[in-house]
Amino acid sequence: MVNVSSQAGSFFQSDADLKKEKEKQAKYNYTLGDAIQLSSKALALLVVQDGKYAFVAESGSTVKRINIETGKTTKIFKGHSGPVTSLALSHQGTILWTGSWDKTIKKWDAKTGECLTTLQGHSDFVKCVLVIGKHLYSGSSDAHIRQWDLESHECLATLKHHTRAVETLAKSNDGLYLYSGSSDRSILQWNLQTLQVNKSFLGHDTNVTCIYISEDDELWSGSADKTVKRWNTETGVVDTNLTHTDRVKALTLLGPYLITGSSDDNLYVWDIATGKLKSTIEGHFDEVGCLDTFGSTVYSASLDNSLRKWSMTDAALKEYEKQAEERKKKLEQEKAASNGMTEEEERELLELMEDD
Repeated sequence: MVNVSSQAGSFFQSDADLKKEKEKQAKYNYTLGDAIQLSSKALALLVVQDGKYAFVAESGSTVKRINIETGKTTKIFKGHSGPVTSLALSHQGTILWTGSWDKTIKKWDAKTGECLTTLQGHSDFVKCVLVIGKHLYSGSSDAHIRQWDLESHECLATLKHHTRAVETLAKSNDGLYLYSGSSDRSILQWNLQTLQVNKSFLGHDTNVTCIYISEDDELWSGSADKTVKRWNTETGVVDTNLTHTDRVKALTLLGPYLITGSSDDNLYVWDIATGKLKSTIEGHFDEVGCLDTFGSTVYSASLDNSLRKWSMTDAALKEYEKQAEERKKKLEQEKAASNGMTEEEERELLELMEDD
């Protein structure tokens, strides 16, 4: 039985919804992970090579260049009329490309913030952009991938094979292949010489949300089916399957670890060699949909309007776990003090009420 609240301001929300919201509020913070507060939800993240700056695309239709060391915004890129979903750099980092829900792609001077041109052609949201060689590739909710010339800005080709939105793009290390993940559950490998599909990777139960190509040209994919899979790009065989408690929204690799971001607000650190979960990083209080790395640090950006950083050293990971356990104990003590019941007693009472 699902109980629906009759409290003002909570109409049509189940007890489970209200409990989840209460838990989110309890996690609210802008301190953990050296948090940098943003003005709106983070939808894409790009840490530049010197590790000093990050570009963050936001739901508020802007992109910010942020000094990671000081937390200060050093440039705001304004021009899109909808949430900015994707970022890419070209010309040795001097040119920034952005894709948006306004169906356009914009080219910016990464230093001055000047909008240099606007590319139009997609008929729905632009979900991802990627630079390979002399071309920019864009994926859209219109199920198409477009190839653009970086200099002339001409659309040279339109690739159509997916049946639903193109959510994510990646490239092989040699630059000969483009990979695309879609909400039609498939991942495709495109030959960039022929612009034809070379291989299909089928195995996820629902939306493919993120893909990553390792230095060994292994394909990693995350999905709303709550799994991450590792594929052999030659055989198409899945040799690793990592199960999560909620949708996987982002993934990246750093040294011996795979790091994933989830709709349950957490980051997960997996040992690639064993496939075992090494650590859970709690800090965000909303979905973690953006990850990037520099040095031994993972950067995460979230729908909680924050950018955070996490060291991947063994000592740091142990400290994050220790802090999470201390926060959990403190919350349990506060609960017990407020209603005289422990978490276990509350759970037993809820079960009895559902039985009735």
